Amino acid sequence: MFNLFPKPNKGQPVATAGPLLQGYKITDVARSRKYGVAADSLRMLRAKASEKFKIAECRVYLAQDGTEVVDEDYFRTLPAQTLLVIADKDAIVPTDFELMYNAIRTTHTDLLNAGELAKQFVVNNKPEISKILVDAQRGRDDLIRRSSRQEHEQWFEGIDDRVARTKEEVMQRRGQDRVRGYFYKTKDELTKCALYRANPLAREVIDEMIELFRQLLAGFDYFSCMFDRSYQRRATVEEKPKEGAEPNSQADETDAQLRIPPKRLKLLVQRSLGQDCWIEQYKLALCSELGDFRCMGLWDDKWCRYASHRINPYASRENLILFQVWNLDHQIEISRTVLPSILANVERIVSLGRGEAMCKRHRRKGKQLSVITYFLELFTLRNLKLVHIVCHAKASHHLISNGTIICDRCEEYQYIKQFQRRLRSNEDASL
Repeated sequence: MFNLFPKPNKGQPVATAGPLLQGYKITDVARSRKYGVAADSLRMLRAKASEKFKIAECRVYLAQDGTEVVDEDYFRTLPAQTLLVIADKDAIVPTDFELMYNAIRTTHTDLLNAGELAKQFVVNNKPEISKILVDAQRGRDDLIRRSSRQEHEQWFEGIDDRVARTKEEVMQRRGQDRVRGYFYKTKDELTKCALYRANPLAREVIDEMIELFRQLLAGFDYFSCMFDRSYQRRATVEEKPKEGAEPNSQADETDAQLRIPPKRLKLLVQRSLGQDCWIEQYKLALCSELGDFRCMGLWDDKWCRYASHRINPYASRENLILFQVWNLDHQIEISRTVLPSILANVERIVSLGRGEAMCKRHRRKGKQLSVITYFLELFTLRNLKLVHIVCHAKASHHLISNGTIICDRCEEYQYIKQFQRRLRSNEDASL
């Protein structure tokens, strides 16, 4: 099995540096108490949080968007002073946005009637209001175009200047964080299953797949371009046609195991992918040049049904916060479909032996799993839709995974092997 990161020879001294303490903020579900703690691992943070909040078995969530932090590798990617919510296993953890929204709804009931009054006022003062709106739009567009912290300081409130200096860098990190979350979820579920723990061959197959995922994600910078308005290639989001119109006919890695620095690994992978890269077509920005995003609709719809499902997180800090409730929705679901498909095919290989499981397409002995197919389903816009929270359907999707076992006649197998040879050659050349 190809191994990009060979182990050192026995007896050879290895320089290791222990993890460094970093400061975090922890709070309870109601945000009524807040403490600052220093920790060098998720395990240490849990221990300190359990003592502070008197919770025997606590869970850790990002206050910003409610993501549960379960993996040590993902924990190390969090910047210093990240606010984390500590809760017991049965608690429902609201995000910062949900808390703010509920507070407004509870204490300002008069706002419910304000819409009708505003509508009547606009009808009675159309010319004056039109001029005000035109002037306001010009000022808004100017503010949206501003990029640096010095140009729009309010937008960066609460964002560490060591993390990002421009709006585009912030949004790149937001895109990376989403995809990193899918990677760590995939890694966590595959490596903690009984099959992985009990069977050496299953560990070999799964570890090889995870390593290829890691290399490809590093080469594509964890698809940081998705939310980056400065990226030149853009996805086209279809809009629902108007009544009577004809519809369109268009269908920074920080893992402790890495021995190659992330930036160098990224360059090595990019050089190794070549011009015939299958994944490049999905490296796209989902917004306009100004940073406007449109909802892509329910997972089984061609377009969004709501004209109001638009947002520009580059416009204001409030919009940036609201953008947290927009989701990347897997049409073929991760937990219900893609990961079970991977484990089912691994089990076929384990039960028959590597080289004995059959490739269904060519009726030949299988060599490995279809890594690229699974990669596209887990991490790319081939399977992901950016949707408003209203269009994020929680019910089970009926789509099945296209991942399978492949043989040496499969184009995907040849592509993977070619990529591995190029990567190994480029690594050797750079030494």
